[in-house]
Amino acid sequence: MRPVMPPSPNGLRFERIVVPTPYDVGPANVYVLLADPITLFDCGPNTPATENALMLGLARIGISPQQIGQIVLSHGHPDHFGMAPRIRELSGARVFIGRHDLPKLGDASMLVATGKLLLQAGMPMDKLIEMGERERGLGDLRPEVPGAEPLDGGEVLRFDGFELEVLHLPGHTAGHVCLFDRRSGVLFSGDTLLLDISPNPLLEPNPLDPTERRRSLVEYLRSLDRLSALPLTRVFPGHGEPIEDPATLIADMRLHHRDRTEKLATMLDDRGKSGWELATELFPTLEGFDNFLAVSEVVAHIDLLIEGGRAEQVVSGGIALYRRRSGKESAAGEVAFGTFDGARQQG
Repeated sequence: MRPVMPPSPNGLRFERIVVPTPYDVGPANVYVLLADPITLFDCGPNTPATENALMLGLARIGISPQQIGQIVLSHGHPDHFGMAPRIRELSGARVFIGRHDLPKLGDASMLVATGKLLLQAGMPMDKLIEMGERERGLGDLRPEVPGAEPLDGGEVLRFDGFELEVLHLPGHTAGHVCLFDRRSGVLFSGDTLLLDISPNPLLEPNPLDPTERRRSLVEYLRSLDRLSALPLTRVFPGHGEPIEDPATLIADMRLHHRDRTEKLATMLDDRGKSGWELATELFPTLEGFDNFLAVSEVVAHIDLLIEGGRAEQVVSGGIALYRRRSGKESAAGEVAFGTFDGARQQG
């Protein structure tokens, strides 16, 4: 029988535990919601170092793993969900994740489909194989999480003393969810908002049709619009320190994406270039998994140029090529970005 927390004061109560990851993004944040049912928002990757840091962090705040009632995962990336099977083994906790990210918790077909998209973007096969071998060398980072339950957005998670709204905010992934405490204005953002990093709009299959690619940056900019309409006071992200000025950061994100889109517009020609060619021009020194991030970044921004009538896609030999489009043009900022007055550029 799981111990029950004593009644909590009227208001949001939580602690942050910082855990290591084997990725270049650095440590990840695990948030422990300190009311019944005790809940983890994200849980870190499946590594011994993470498990040690998480257990020490729980002990520091007086929580045993057996008290954890549920785990809510912001999205299906291994630095956020990897420890879920271990925590559930210790506690019997329920695991929740956005519906469109549910297949990532053990369905290898999503990885295969993503690999095909990278090849269609022009990534050489040897680079794709190298990327996979590097990740496998880091250990079992993608454990299966059978029995995870889907969230669609719009649910309300009720705790002793407060409640959190589930927001489906796609962009970084198709099923990304955040938790919002409307009373205090606090948002647990996962990787949707990060203080010093622009969340990568990842190249992924469309969850409704895995043979197609989703338009990740188009989705992300719409999610920023939703966040702009919320009364945010502080944001607690999946990596890094809290965000004290969410409105300015959101403006920064819009400006960053506008500038990146304009840069790519100058790199297009009449012949056509693949996402891989553009990525290696824009980021010439990347290796391993960073190549995936670079191709994702490029293709996502090209989507905005296509949407604005400034670029077009042609297919040659099974590879998508992007070229500038003559004739009617519209400024990218007018098409997808909204207002940028007073925004500071993200570094």
